[in-house]
Amino acid sequence: MLERIPLAAILAGGKGRRMGGRDKARMEFLGVPLIERVLAAVEPLAERVAVVGGQQYLAHRGIPTVPDRFPGAAALGGIATALAWARENLGPGVWVLCLACDMPLIRRGVLSLLWSRRDEAQAVVPRVEAGYEPLCALYREDALEVFLERVLAGDLSILRAFPRLRTVEVGEGEVRRVDPDLRTFLNLNRPGDVERALALAGSQPKGQPAFHPEKEPPNR
Repeated sequence: MLERIPLAAILAGGKGRRMGGRDKARMEFLGVPLIERVLAAVEPLAERVAVVGGQQYLAHRGIPTVPDRFPGAAALGGIATALAWARENLGPGVWVLCLACDMPLIRRGVLSLLWSRRDEAQAVVPRVEAGYEPLCALYREDALEVFLERVLAGDLSILRAFPRLRTVEVGEGEVRRVDPDLRTFLNLNRPGDVERALALAGSQPKGQPAFHPEKEPPNR
């Protein structure tokens, strides 16, 4: 991929209630904090990375934290915050890749696939049998107004925003060509999800190197 994604926003404002209130961004998976794993996956593909919500998790890596402008508005508010920050700092029409902070097995091929499908769209969203994956999706800055309307209306469903946008759905068949077991979309919401992710991580193809964020190529 020659052209990089202008901004990757790692959404880290969740409360982790289904994980017993644990700070999921700092929760370790195979010895690496979840948010560090997401950063390592996306950093080589993005011009800039920012954390939306939560604490200064990645300040030691030079990654800025953008305070959540819509507390209580869940992931919808996090996406709106990322788009507003992009508009103010990067200008109109810029693309933002939004990723949840609790996805330890992101495949870069999925992110590149989304980026390749952005023409004439305002949102590029994977859609698999389980449904949309809005927390691993691309949003253009001018989608902000629709998200703001949803926030102000108190309707925090991201999915109900898609009919109001020029939305490109990337189907399961396309995704499976670069991520056969759809591991990219596995969020660690409950303890059982950790066991499933560990099983998937242990099923690396023969000869595939283990994941070591410190060995990933730097973005800057």
